[in-house]
Amino acid sequence: MTEDEADKLIETMFGEVKEVHVKMVKGKPFVTDQAMLDEMEMQEACEAFVAAEQKFNKIAARKMDANFDVCPWWDALEERYPCEKRVWTMFIQGDRSRRTGLMYLQFRETLFARGKLRADA
Repeated sequence: MTEDEADKLIETMFGEVKEVHVKMVKGKPFVTDQAMLDEMEMQEACEAFVAAEQKFNKIAARKMDANFDVCPWWDALEERYPCEKRVWTMFIQGDRSRRTGLMYLQFRETLFARGKLRADA
């Protein structure tokens, strides 16, 4: 998908595209301490979620084994849920609209694929 096609897709998803102007200090974007802490918290949450997902998938892949013990599967599932809930809550920031939900699902897939995310969406 070209950048123009992606921009058109974003416009159809949002209905409008807002332009944000960033305050610059000495040629670099000004970032508040709170914004930096929020970013670090999101990164930590994403890493925990990916680790929990990988652990769950590793256990789930063995479910057809004759000696499969379902207890670790339930434990991994139980561990995965709060990790994803934390990332989802931080991502949507109170906007429970369909549009934000779809954006989260796209973010989630990118997170597992370890792809790059566009920050301008």
